[in-house]
Amino acid sequence: MTNTATATIPTQQGQPQAPANAEHGSRIIAALEGAWAAIRAAHPEVPQVVMITGTGRSTTGIKWGHFGADFWTVEEGTKKGRAPELFAGGELLSLGGRRTMQTLIHEAAHAVAHVRMVKDTSSAGRYHNKRFAKIAEELGLTAPTQPESVRGFSDCRITDATADRYATAVEALDIARLPYVYDPLAISLGGGTDRPVSGGTEGEDDDEGNGEEGQPGSGGTEEPEPVARPTKRPPTRFLVICGCTKPGKDGTPEAARRIQISRASWEFGQEDGDDDGGMMCGRCGQPFRKAQGDDSDAG
Repeated sequence: MTNTATATIPTQQGQPQAPANAEHGSRIIAALEGAWAAIRAAHPEVPQVVMITGTGRSTTGIKWGHFGADFWTVEEGTKKGRAPELFAGGELLSLGGRRTMQTLIHEAAHAVAHVRMVKDTSSAGRYHNKRFAKIAEELGLTAPTQPESVRGFSDCRITDATADRYATAVEALDIARLPYVYDPLAISLGGGTDRPVSGGTEGEDDDEGNGEEGQPGSGGTEEPEPVARPTKRPPTRFLVICGCTKPGKDGTPEAARRIQISRASWEFGQEDGDDDGGMMCGRCGQPFRKAQGDDSDAG
């Protein structure tokens, strides 16, 4: 296989990719800029960007990437101008070259929409409309047939033909052995090649595992992948009622006796196959039962 130093692709300015012995941050940015340059070469409307990276993990999920129009001020001689930002998450880099290219092309579609002054998202950049889907397909992704309720047509995925077209850029990303942020959630949501942290050399077990395909970013702000919420703990106390009733405020009968009981006490009185806690009401002669719909912690 070609080594990292010789498998180079041009950066945005046409300079060679950073060698393997360069600073880690420089290597990451140079590799991402090279992949972006490959997209720009195929689609001249895609603008030059200020490439940044970092962790995409937050309390709400994982951001794979985002395109932010006119975020940066750049100086060219005595003139100042504006330049867009392109963010690629460190977790994205753990998923391999093909998956990274998918997100970069996704963000390039947002960039083209900006250049064409096409409104491609709504709901603060979360909902991707049909205009976005059309541009994404123009750049080599395939859009979902039906929109998702929150993110619309965001889940656009790279085709085999597009991956072949960018094979050099994909390979360069893979063999560069870039530093990355390992996160099991990213592997679960993002798909691609799992590159877990190990006790040996960085990048060992590069080809082990994969997950379900995830969701790329959006223009300006990305809709992060949702974090799986922990299973709700069962309540420690709950309400039980018997057959006794009384008139409610609207005249409808309601439970007259509502008792809070601990789960441990309730389960202590249960016998095999019983749905009650072995408690009988001395007034109505019926067993107490859990109040319907009462799943909240009462204490």
